[in-house]
Amino acid sequence: MSTPPHPGGNSGYPGMPWPPDPSQPLPSPGGAHDPLDLPPAPALPGAPVPPRESYERFTRQRVLYLPVMAGGDLLGYLWAAESNTKACGFIRNLAFFERSLDASVLWNRRLDQSYDEGLPAQDAVRRWRGVPEDPQGGAIPADAQEQWAPGVNELGASLNPDAPRSPGPLIQDGLFPDGTPADRSKGWGPLISAPMPAYPEETAGPVVHLPVVLGGNLVGYVWAAVSGDAAGYLRRVPAGRAGEIATGLWKARLSDAFEAGVHAVQAIRAFRGLPEDHLSGTVPADAAEQQAAALADLRRLAEQ
Repeated sequence: MSTPPHPGGNSGYPGMPWPPDPSQPLPSPGGAHDPLDLPPAPALPGAPVPPRESYERFTRQRVLYLPVMAGGDLLGYLWAAESNTKACGFIRNLAFFERSLDASVLWNRRLDQSYDEGLPAQDAVRRWRGVPEDPQGGAIPADAQEQWAPGVNELGASLNPDAPRSPGPLIQDGLFPDGTPADRSKGWGPLISAPMPAYPEETAGPVVHLPVVLGGNLVGYVWAAVSGDAAGYLRRVPAGRAGEIATGLWKARLSDAFEAGVHAVQAIRAFRGLPEDHLSGTVPADAAEQQAAALADLRRLAEQ
């Protein structure tokens, strides 16, 4: 019993003769057999929007820095890493809270512009020396001298001695804290893993919590027990992978606070207003502290 020919011609598949003739050249690109050139699928409603690519805002290296002045007032420092050509940023002077906040918008936008132009970090900082003063963001004086600090946290401490410090992401300058390259083709380092010291992650009583936001999207919560010393990070389930990725940095920050002997509630409050990490987000400076009757209630909230 025979079968009818396939509409592809000569009893073959669509757009291709069958059986194939090895003496014939392959069909040219764009033929009927090629897959359709479809546009990328649209983003799912409510899915986190990835932040734009820019310089890394943390480094463990020494930093070069220049002052940003406005009307004789120091609004902050523009800094760049010693050898990491992709790490630079702006540190605000919190003594001029509103003015330095406006300035940070300008300087971060300028750094994004420099990144798009492919400039190394130090050139991205130096290029603005002597540029006329911006009404909101100030300027780097033409005669400003380059200075060096041991690191970003040390520079921040010299400017804002009472502000909380952030350890930054686990991987900085392409390295783990022990110097192991994140790119395993460059080395492995010590293959030893040990749990970080941490607050207890369970409590029977009420908890206070603050939102963790990445690119304007809620990805999780940091929480602490109202009484006792439990604390932790809880990813928001609908945030998907973004909420999971954020876990590492927030657990590291909580571990640092635990080792420093900071009470759990004070620890999460100190996270407000830290610079937004491109993977782990931030707790907004104006975030309202909320309370849940139990950790189980917060877990249910995180599932919504």
